[in-house]
Amino acid sequence: MRALSRFLVGRGLRSRIIWTTALVSALAMGAMIGTVVLALNGATRSNVDATLTGRFQTTRSALDSSENTPAQALETSVDSIEDSTFLYDRDGILVEGPKAGRRVRGVADRLGTVSRKTRTTQHERAYLAAPVTIRGGTSPGPGVLVVSESLEPYESTRTEVLVGLVALGLVVTVGATAIAAWTMSRTLAPVDAMAALAEDWSERELDARFDDRGSENEIAHLGRTMNVLLDRVAGALRGEQRLTSELAHELRTPLSGIRGEAELGLMSSSEPSTRERFERVVSMVDQMSATITTLLAIARGEETQTATRTSVGDVISATLASTGARETSIAVEAEDGSSEDLRISATTESAARALSPLVENALRHAAARVSVSVQGTARTIDITVSDDGPGLPQDGRDLFVAGERAADSVGAGLGLALARRVAQALGGDVAVSSERDPTSFTLTLPRP
Repeated sequence: MRALSRFLVGRGLRSRIIWTTALVSALAMGAMIGTVVLALNGATRSNVDATLTGRFQTTRSALDSSENTPAQALETSVDSIEDSTFLYDRDGILVEGPKAGRRVRGVADRLGTVSRKTRTTQHERAYLAAPVTIRGGTSPGPGVLVVSESLEPYESTRTEVLVGLVALGLVVTVGATAIAAWTMSRTLAPVDAMAALAEDWSERELDARFDDRGSENEIAHLGRTMNVLLDRVAGALRGEQRLTSELAHELRTPLSGIRGEAELGLMSSSEPSTRERFERVVSMVDQMSATITTLLAIARGEETQTATRTSVGDVISATLASTGARETSIAVEAEDGSSEDLRISATTESAARALSPLVENALRHAAARVSVSVQGTARTIDITVSDDGPGLPQDGRDLFVAGERAADSVGAGLGLALARRVAQALGGDVAVSSERDPTSFTLTLPRP
């Protein structure tokens, strides 16, 4: 059973049921064949024993008659008896017997000196020998009677039965497996159709549901249960979109006020240091407004529905500017980041929103160096952010779960989770490409 369990591990439900049916059918037919063979062997031995005993009793009765000589006692109208019966005197010398082969005669001679009833099987023949009394003839007195029976007819019958049972077992096993495969295909066809529909649906198709044809079988019940679950998921997503819209609206109003006040201060101030501060305030407000707009578009699904594109160089430049990486004391190197021929299918703001948490995380943990490298494939662009920091923790924590952060971290544990969510909304992903020496995160985005 353990071997069967190991064999079935990792296989699909259809494959597991079909293989289980085949194995169980084969085991059942094997057990049946074994039982029949054992029963046939027992019946064969009983028949042979009965034949030998009857032949021995018949011949001994003839020997007990004083009117019969040994030759007359062994004479019978049944050839099988006459040709397989041997009579020996007290010294083990053959008195009467058929002309037999060397092997048969050798076994009979060895049994011609037994002192008690003996049953043996050799060379596809069964032998029965026992002491008897010879009353007539030239050598009256004690002797040994040996009778034998060929097992070849029994073996031939048993072979034919065994071949027939094996053929029947193969037919039954193949038939049961074929029926199981056909049944599983018919049964799981609706499940395959449901899976194909589910793969076609996206999180934006909130009103898509499985057809309910009113059937009461288990598949229909699964479809109705999944529809109820989809209703709940749709409600949760609509609530999230509504909350995101409300938060964006509530944040934009004070941001507009802050920007207006900063612009008034910029207009009324002539001191360079003061004007520089107001300009930074205006720039940060614009960045925050762009971030809110991007996140709102992603939450509504608008980002993935519009055909947009930008260059990798613009994305990296926007990211370094928004994170203040160029103003840090850590050396930031952008390798191949200015290649204008490397373009991605997203807006600059959206791609920068996905890349910014990776750069911020690298700046926070780097010792002296952060690098941003780009590698293009036929369908995607990989932007890798590496740092020479201490590396990732070994506690098995999922870095992309919202709220997960190190004990000494000052952040909220939302940056990497947000980066992956934005990347996936754009059709890409974020993954750890190296845990240490250097520590690297790779942002993958689709090409247009």
